[in-house]
Amino acid sequence: MRHNLSGICRVILLLALMSLPLFYVETAKAQGDSDIDNLSSKIDEKREAIDALNSQIDSYKDKIENLQAQEASLYGEIDLLENRIAKTKLDIEAAEASIDLVNIELASLDGEIKTIQEKLNYQRELMAQVLRQIQTEDTAVPLELFFGNDSFSELFDNLERLSNVSEDLKKTVDEARSMKAALEEKVANEETKKGDLVSLEDSLDKDLDRLSEETGSKEILITQTQQSESEFQSLLQDVKQEQTFINQEILLLQQEIEGKLSEADQGGDSSVLSWPFSPTLRGISTYFHDPTYPFRNLFEHSGLDLPAATGTPVGVAATGYVAFTKTGRLYGNYVMVIHTNGLSTLYAHLSRIDVVADQFVARGDTIGAVGSTGLSTGPHLHFEVRKDGIPTDPLSYLISY
Repeated sequence: MRHNLSGICRVILLLALMSLPLFYVETAKAQGDSDIDNLSSKIDEKREAIDALNSQIDSYKDKIENLQAQEASLYGEIDLLENRIAKTKLDIEAAEASIDLVNIELASLDGEIKTIQEKLNYQRELMAQVLRQIQTEDTAVPLELFFGNDSFSELFDNLERLSNVSEDLKKTVDEARSMKAALEEKVANEETKKGDLVSLEDSLDKDLDRLSEETGSKEILITQTQQSESEFQSLLQDVKQEQTFINQEILLLQQEIEGKLSEADQGGDSSVLSWPFSPTLRGISTYFHDPTYPFRNLFEHSGLDLPAATGTPVGVAATGYVAFTKTGRLYGNYVMVIHTNGLSTLYAHLSRIDVVADQFVARGDTIGAVGSTGLSTGPHLHFEVRKDGIPTDPLSYLISY
C-alpha cells in the first residue's frame, strides 16, 4: 500500500515541479533576460543612429536633385560629384550600421532561442518521467487504494489528486507546445535575419564600388578639363560630336554591311550575342541607363561596363564586319561591328585595337584588349548593343550566365 501511495506522490511531485519555476532554468533565464535587455538597448541605439544617417542621406538627395536640374558646368558637375560622394559615404556608414544592427538582433534572438530550448528540454524530460510513472501506477493504484485504505477521507483525497494528474499534464503539454511554436518562429526569424545580413553585405560592396567610381570620375573630370570651364565645354562638345558621328555612321553602314553578310552567307545567328569575355570575372559594374552612373547628368550610360584587367582579350559578340575603329574623348579607343538583324555592337576604352575597318570577324574573334582610354575611371570594357542604330539594353540579347 505504501509503495503505491508513494507512486502517486511521485506523480504529483513531478507535476508540481513542472508547474513551478525551476531554479537553474529561471536563474539562466534571469541572466539571459539581462543580456537580452542590454542587446535591446543597443538595438534601439543603432536604430536611432540609422535614422539620423537616413535623414542626412535624404538631405543630400535633395541637393543632388537641385544640382542635376542646373545647366551643365564644370564646377556644377564637380559639386554634383562631391555631393554624390558624400551621400555614398553616408550610404556606406548606414549599411555598416545596419549590418551591426542585424548582428545584434541575431545575438538577441540566439539568447531567446537558448532560453526557450532549455526550458522546453526540461519540461520534456519531466513530462516523460510523469508519463512513465503514470503508466507504472495507473492500473494498480486505484483498486488497492479502494480496498486497502482504512481511511476513506485519505482515499478520496488521493483519488482527487490522481484525477488532477491528467489535467495538470495537459496544461504542461499545452505550454510546451506553445513554447515549441515560439521557438520555431524565432528560428525562422533568425534565418530571415541571416538572409538580410547577406543582402546588406552585398549592398555595402556595391556602395564601396560606387564610391570608388564617383571619386575616380571627379578626378578624371578635373584632369581632362584642367579645371577650366572652357575645356569642360569643349569636352561636352567633343562627346556630342562623337555620339553624333556614331549614330550617323551606323545608319549609313548598317544596310550596306548586312547586304554584304547576306551575299556571302556569313551572317550567322545574331539574335543571341556572346559575351566579349566571361562576366563572371568581376561582374557588371554599370548597367544600361544606370541611375548610379557618375556622368548621368551629362549623358546616359548607353551600355554595360565590364571590369577586367588591362590587356584582357575582347571577343566579338557575333559574326559581322568591322564598320570602323576610332579614338575619341568619350570612348577612347573603340571598335564598331555590324551584324545581321539590324544589330551592331560597340567596344570602348580599349588598350589596343586588333582589327581594321571592313574586316570580317567571326563570333569570338579577338578585336582588341581591355583598357582605360577615354573618359574612364579604370580598366573595363564599355560594351554597347544597338538595334537599328539606337542603343538598347545588351542584356536583352546576351546569352545568360
